Amino acid sequence: MIEGWSLASPPFGGPDEPNHVARAVALAHGELTGKTLRFGIITTSVPRVYTVTPNCHHCYLFTPSGDAMWPCFAFWDTIPASCQQLRQGAGPVTTETNNYPPLYYAIVGVPSVAVTSTTGLYLMRLVSGLVSSIFIALAIMTVFAWSKSRLLFLGVLLAVTPMTLFMASVVNPSGLEISTGFCLWCSGLVLTLENAGAPPTGLVAVMTASAAALLLIRPVSALWVALTLGILILLAGPRIIIGLLRQKIIRRAALVVVLAGVLAFGWALHFAAVGSAPSGAQLAPGTSDAQVVATLFGETGGWLKQMVGVFGWLDTSAPLYTYVVWGIAVGLVLLVALAVSRLRQSAALVLLIALVIVVPVLFGYGEARNVGIDFWESRYILPLAVGVPLVATALVDRSRVATKVHSRLTVLVCCAIGSANFLAFAEALRRNTVGVAGPIDYLKGSWSPPFGAPAVTLLYLVATGLFVWYLGHLSMVAGGHNGSTGRGSLGDTDRSPPLEVRGEAQPSAALG
Repeated sequence: MIEGWSLASPPFGGPDEPNHVARAVALAHGELTGKTLRFGIITTSVPRVYTVTPNCHHCYLFTPSGDAMWPCFAFWDTIPASCQQLRQGAGPVTTETNNYPPLYYAIVGVPSVAVTSTTGLYLMRLVSGLVSSIFIALAIMTVFAWSKSRLLFLGVLLAVTPMTLFMASVVNPSGLEISTGFCLWCSGLVLTLENAGAPPTGLVAVMTASAAALLLIRPVSALWVALTLGILILLAGPRIIIGLLRQKIIRRAALVVVLAGVLAFGWALHFAAVGSAPSGAQLAPGTSDAQVVATLFGETGGWLKQMVGVFGWLDTSAPLYTYVVWGIAVGLVLLVALAVSRLRQSAALVLLIALVIVVPVLFGYGEARNVGIDFWESRYILPLAVGVPLVATALVDRSRVATKVHSRLTVLVCCAIGSANFLAFAEALRRNTVGVAGPIDYLKGSWSPPFGAPAVTLLYLVATGLFVWYLGHLSMVAGGHNGSTGRGSLGDTDRSPPLEVRGEAQPSAALG
């Protein structure tokens, strides 16, 4: 599915992708840092094919070479991607990502060493998507191997939004940040709610790897790790957490995460003075703080829409059907979870929802007067926000209120989410081939992805069908094939399902 998004997006068709491509290529060619200009913008030299051309509608103030920072179709959803022309040669280019940790770029930039063409860009996307896929797959494996929750697989369907897949498909560290955050939530929920008494080594390893990797992706990633762990602690309660910390395997895992945090902090400290360049809509003179806050809260609806999916350079919306399906599904799960959960668990879920809404406002307020009022984008907080449907479905499953309708619910959610996901992809591909004002039939547009629009559409249709079918199948069989809950976990105190629901197989047997 991620590769389908990668092929459907033209070169530099992801948000800020020129910045991240330049950084990755420069790092792969041995340049850890370039020449700093100001606001953290650096200039470096990379092959021209890895830079955008100046035939676009916007100019960038700090580009010394005269190149534009955006492709010709960025921000203009009626213009197909066929307007773009790439060049050969080499020359200076600017990037704003010098203050980002180098881990992601060191991995993604490898193909550019051997290939200097648009194929190299697609290979960089492929590597980026593969790494994100690994963490998504680890998260699903974790739920199947060590959890008895059946509804949590439906939470996975709701959490892996089209925006999650799209960001993983382009060269942008936000994709890996979201995927590792998703994996941290899944493994953390399974550990604290079901396996606290005897944590499996594999489960602890997955959670440790996802937390450590997340810390080393973007400067703000440490905040998402801290907030995620805080919500998990509140969900589990002090007795469970104290019991976990007494175990040697957990203390060793915590040490690894702390070391990763120290590395991330050291890198961030090195670039502590780096700021951001002014961009977007600026505040009018005399705007009060109250007006700034009110304006930012007014952006919440748009931010929620972005979490489901606004593609390209935030210029391409999904069909209304996609937003309605996701909104109804997540909204109903949240209402049921709040109605059936214990007070502490409901409070944790409410706190998580509040953080998803308030944190963007706080960040936006802090940068509104320096950078602009539209500084924030929802992809920044998706590593935290993906936890909302996961926590909600885990709590609903624990109450067993949906046991009698589980089969019908699974079929309904899989069909609705699968169709909504595919239609979002089709609309994004149509925007790139013919523009949003073009014909509905986009298969023969002025721009064509590698292998052609029909083949890419078929690829995504088949992949989406397999994905929702597989998660639905796992949801159906989970009750009888998953491992037992460890002693001292919330599974022992909050519910005791009958044996035919709980199952007695061990994780190794389940994986076999």
